[in-house]
Amino acid sequence: MSSTVSVRPATTDDIIAIQEVAGAAWQATYDDVFDDELIATMVAEGYDDDVLEHMVDLDDVGLFVATDGDEIVGYASCGMTDPAGIGDLDIYVHPDYWGEGVGRELLARGREHLDDLGTTTIRDEVLAANDVGNAFYEKHFDRVGQRTVEFGGEDQTVNVYEASV
Repeated sequence: MSSTVSVRPATTDDIIAIQEVAGAAWQATYDDVFDDELIATMVAEGYDDDVLEHMVDLDDVGLFVATDGDEIVGYASCGMTDPAGIGDLDIYVHPDYWGEGVGRELLARGREHLDDLGTTTIRDEVLAANDVGNAFYEKHFDRVGQRTVEFGGEDQTVNVYEASV
């Protein structure tokens, strides 16, 4: 990992770069699983300008970017999803930076934010077809189960992971 990689809160000026990282990560991850049109639709809907602007403005949602110099190379979003102290933490890294420790840095910052919110457990779901995501979560979380979800008009298996904050 470059010594210049750092993590900071996202701003509205980062939205285009977050969208670019999301698009590259989704394409590299799901190229053999979903068609290009579905990937483009999922990225466009999930990373809409208004959605990201709203996330930047919410104190209880953490939206962080990892930068290498002036370039955004990854991001994380996190928040409490259950009043019982359960939160989620989604991490995406540009494929050019996979395996460079960027995800680990984003995980640490996300955990800090979730701890500040009073979260005690992180619970995330990763599509079973996401080899890179599952490899990352297997290193840092416990896999506690699987379930089926509808995704892209089809039933997909997701692995369910948990970790203490």
